[in-house]
Amino acid sequence: MAYFQHNNVNFHYQEIGSGEAIIALHGLSQHSAYWMDTGVAKELAKTHRVIALDLRAHGLTTIEGPDKGYDIQTMQADITAFADHLGLDKFHLLGHSTGGMISVRYAMQHSERLVSLLLTNCGSNTNFSNKDPVTNAAAMEFLAAGFENFSWSQIVAALNINSGPLFAGVAAAPNKDELFSKALQLMSAGNGKSIAMFVRSFYDDPDPYISGLESIQCPTLIISAELDWYFAEASKLMAQHIPNNQHIEGKSMGHMSALEAPQWLSQTLIKFLNQLK
Repeated sequence: MAYFQHNNVNFHYQEIGSGEAIIALHGLSQHSAYWMDTGVAKELAKTHRVIALDLRAHGLTTIEGPDKGYDIQTMQADITAFADHLGLDKFHLLGHSTGGMISVRYAMQHSERLVSLLLTNCGSNTNFSNKDPVTNAAAMEFLAAGFENFSWSQIVAALNINSGPLFAGVAAAPNKDELFSKALQLMSAGNGKSIAMFVRSFYDDPDPYISGLESIQCPTLIISAELDWYFAEASKLMAQHIPNNQHIEGKSMGHMSALEAPQWLSQTLIKFLNQLK
């Protein structure tokens, strides 16, 4: 296990492979295992150095004191500090869901440091419910309360009954029991109370930052999914405004792309990375 101390945060990360570096960021309630344990990192590591970070409030990353920094600006700065710690002048940035939101906002400010931007199942606004501020706050409070009051096994059991939009692809898969079991493994390293606090702080900005999208200069891959309707329109919007991008939609799959279709996702990422050469 590897750690990186930045101010009051002790970040955990996992690393595999060699070559050009890919910093990989996961989604809500997951951690670096989203890339490492699904096999995606292993495939990418055949040609690249893959470094998967546990975001604030997630996985084995810990924070001392009351200043948690659960806002997207602070988490963008974490990427710069992490890359500097690793000695990376330039790198690929891969982000899924919440990690993708952070990644695309980072690229708006620092695309000169990116060899490429790789976005899966995400948008550039953090109010992903697409509701007005009051309704969104109520929805996020409901989500946060679930993380606070139920165990990971209870949460996954509930998703197995009512998948909601983010696990619709998992629920529709022929091997859904296996995938829900893997989802439980991906979540179980996290602390529900910390993630609840993160939810209340992070998902509040409805602005997609069109001018920021138009300023991104690095080659960009945008991956969406047919059954991931929360982020389908957000992905199309990014594809309309990021200058140098490819947009690919995964068919018959949902939000959890690395869990549901790791081979397809790996091949899609590798094909794009090979084109850059």
